[in-house]
Amino acid sequence: MTTPFKITPAAPAAIPWRSAPEDRAGAVLTVDLKALVENWRILRARAKPGCDVGAVVKADGYGLGAEQVGRALAGAGCQTFYVAHLDGAAALRRAVGPGPRIACLNGPNRGTERDFVAHRIMPVLSTPEHVKAWCAFALTEEVLLESIVQIDTGMNRLGLSPNEFAALMDDADGFLGLHPQMLMSHLACADTPDHPMNREQLTRFIPALSRFRARFPDAKGSLANSGGMLLGHEWQFDYGRPGIALYGSHPQPGHSRNPMLPVAYLKARIIQVRRVDTPGHVGYGAAAKVGEGAKLATVSMGYADGFLRTLSNVGTGYLDGIPVPVTGRVSMDLITFDVSNVPDSAAQPGGFIDILGANLTVDDVAAKAGTIGYEILTALGRRFHRRYLPASG
Repeated sequence: MTTPFKITPAAPAAIPWRSAPEDRAGAVLTVDLKALVENWRILRARAKPGCDVGAVVKADGYGLGAEQVGRALAGAGCQTFYVAHLDGAAALRRAVGPGPRIACLNGPNRGTERDFVAHRIMPVLSTPEHVKAWCAFALTEEVLLESIVQIDTGMNRLGLSPNEFAALMDDADGFLGLHPQMLMSHLACADTPDHPMNREQLTRFIPALSRFRARFPDAKGSLANSGGMLLGHEWQFDYGRPGIALYGSHPQPGHSRNPMLPVAYLKARIIQVRRVDTPGHVGYGAAAKVGEGAKLATVSMGYADGFLRTLSNVGTGYLDGIPVPVTGRVSMDLITFDVSNVPDSAAQPGGFIDILGANLTVDDVAAKAGTIGYEILTALGRRFHRRYLPASG
């Protein structure tokens, strides 16, 4: 008589895995840290002498892991990092150590001043309220506090307006207790090199920086984001703030060959391959028709992993070096591809379809999805097995 197999309850921590993480994953994301570092070096080579080329690692390093990205870049010599929120800045500080400068772009929320100081994070002050609160804290603590001041030069998003900036500069106590390290602004159209807004913002920034330096002689200037780094030395000033270019996306898409190297590679595991016996439909809403004899492969990945639903019936993957179209709607955990043109030997359960890679860049996927590379990368989910190729070696 056969004894039934019993599952003995146990604390999850007491149950060891008997399989490799990659074997359990529905998809595998590989991040090439060596390519990331090389992209930073490419941008540094384009910078004018004396320009400190930093790294924007907000949104968890554009979806690729801020701590891993930060450590790789700090190890290569990057000394200035930019994040959006204080929690991310503190985590990055733990990853890169005490040396590099870390700036928090979205500024200090009320009541967080002590945490900024404790973690050695420089807040970006973009409103009169930011400035007032930071000054008040400095005076209460009787310390001189470092910070970055942001002005608006035409984007109408964050930053002191021209009138607000002028009022603070006219007030002898406007920045009392502060030791501003930098005056910054943000370019709205740097991804389009011939857009007139680029010159307009530069023209507004230069006199503001001159006035700021008259009061704070050692203050630096920063205007260039990824696209701004390619506009030329005029826009670079003392600090460059590249973001998306570091991660392989074209900072000025459609205007030249992409000078950046791909950093992210994503492949999704095939769960099932089927031959269609009779003409029919695929997926929710019967949104795609397939003919008799079509060969379909369904992979273990979906919109919960950041593969946007706008790629339904328009997206592409690669299998055995052959493009395979998304067929039907993207589901939460599943995507179906038509692999009729792929040899049976290559289209097998357990194999992988490339979602991002040498044949299919972040910008390629973004174009098909009707969005930008930023959204593709930052949407990448947390269910992937993540592999990090070392920055050196």
